[in-house]
Amino acid sequence: MVEWYQMRWFIEQVFRLLKNKGFRIEESELGTGWALRKLTIMLLQSVLRIMQMLIAYNGTSEEEDAGIVFSGEEIVCLTKLNAKCQGGTEKLKNPFRIESLRWATWIIARLGGWSGYISQRPPGPITIKNGLDKFNHVFMGWMMAKDVGTP
Repeated sequence: MVEWYQMRWFIEQVFRLLKNKGFRIEESELGTGWALRKLTIMLLQSVLRIMQMLIAYNGTSEEEDAGIVFSGEEIVCLTKLNAKCQGGTEKLKNPFRIESLRWATWIIARLGGWSGYISQRPPGPITIKNGLDKFNHVFMGWMMAKDVGTP
């Protein structure tokens, strides 16, 4: 029964991300069902990414590499951001293996406004969504800056 409830909870989180606190798909002004289905598929790609990070962060294994969710360039950018997201104390250092999915999720959650303290509540799906939105903006700017001066 517990496993079934856990699966149901994941489904609830997916809908929460799609609806009012996440991507707000209900506020879409698309005129046709076909367009709404296409939007839903695109948003589900982002939701999948968020759910992969949540599951990895809340799991006990550090085996998953960040490459499951992030490209090589994104991981390089995350490495640079990690230094900015960490605090001055040992409690605010990223405690996970470098380039693991838990390490990347810690950084994304910090960008989303999470405190970073392991002793506090773990980041939720909306925090990770907000952090991923911020990261996507940072990454786009980082890639543009990298391309400046290249023929």
